[in-house]
Amino acid sequence: MANDLLKKLEDKINAAIETIELSRMEVSDLKEQNEELENRYSDWETRLSTLIEKFEQLEDSENGDVEVEVSSAIQSTEGEKEEEVEAAETLDSEEEDDDEEQDSDDEEELGSTFDTSADSFTESPESAQHYV
Repeated sequence: MANDLLKKLEDKINAAIETIELSRMEVSDLKEQNEELENRYSDWETRLSTLIEKFEQLEDSENGDVEVEVSSAIQSTEGEKEEEVEAAETLDSEEEDDDEEQDSDDEEELGSTFDTSADSFTESPESAQHYV
């Protein structure tokens, strides 16, 4: 009986030792995984901070670029408006010249119908009686 009890005790001790060894191996594996995860976390943190810095630099440069673009757009818009005004003034003056030429052409056509010019028409003294 004492041998049986010693054998049971020995089996329980061996089982406990195996459990402890398995637990130690599991703990060491978990420590390695934890270190690996901490390293990954650190790498991601570094990458993230680098990206944030780059975005801030881009944002700052874009703000400067946007200001430059806005001012250049305003200047180009003002230049285009000036060109449009000049073009409109030129077009208006050309239309006025065309209208004057057309009026003089019309007058010449009327005069040519009767072989006289529009300037040569005068009223006879007798026609003045009709107006009195």
